[in-house]
Amino acid sequence: MDSRRVALLLAVVGLLCLPAPYYLGWAAEATSPPAQSSQIYVAEPIDLDNVSDQKRLVDAHDHEVAIPDYRITAPYSDDYRAPNATLDALVTAMREGSATVDDPDARADLRGIDAEYAFVRDTNENTEPDGYYRLTVEENGSLVRAENVSIRVVADAIAEQAPRYANLSAGEQATIDAVIDNSTGDDLGYRPYVNDPYVDQLPTAIWKGDTLYTVSVYGHVDDFGPGFGGFVVGLGVAALGVVLLLAAGGIYAYDRWGS
Repeated sequence: MDSRRVALLLAVVGLLCLPAPYYLGWAAEATSPPAQSSQIYVAEPIDLDNVSDQKRLVDAHDHEVAIPDYRITAPYSDDYRAPNATLDALVTAMREGSATVDDPDARADLRGIDAEYAFVRDTNENTEPDGYYRLTVEENGSLVRAENVSIRVVADAIAEQAPRYANLSAGEQATIDAVIDNSTGDDLGYRPYVNDPYVDQLPTAIWKGDTLYTVSVYGHVDDFGPGFGGFVVGLGVAALGVVLLLAAGGIYAYDRWGS
């Protein structure tokens, strides 16, 4: 075969190899099964009469019913119209039982908080005792009351609004069953696929029959995915492409000037 044709063939193949990290990574993503979640979940039964279980439930899921007071600060100003005045009103209410509010923006904030949360949690040692306070907003936001409550009250509120297994679809039930079934034994925890039904609701508290479970994160897996593996292989192919281009250039140069 003509050496220049060999050089041309090597150059064409080498050029095709250069973008391999891109197209092999894409091909690996396109042909691989759905990725798994980076989170590993476990489900633990909760006895609402047990103090340690109450605390475990509240620690995992209090965000569903309570807002911590640190959330009502300047870094969250996009969420609240008057974060400083709103926080001052809540701190006063937690300390004294109630507070009046003149600022219309703070009143709007308090109405929004009251619509979304049943409790506020003291996190900055602004009051005595620390802990959870039942939040009541009255008179269109101009009056806010805060009553210190036990952790059992918060746990009961979480349990009351926890979803019911019987109301889930078959696919969603299968996901919950997989978490529960893999929450005992030596190989603890279940890592679902990202497109499994109900994964976007985890972690959560959930009732299955008469048993309340807390589904929480047990571990985390850093997974670069099949696309990264394809990219790495593509780097090797691209390196081969460089070698082929150099070889093609050498053959061409030898044929033109060396003979």
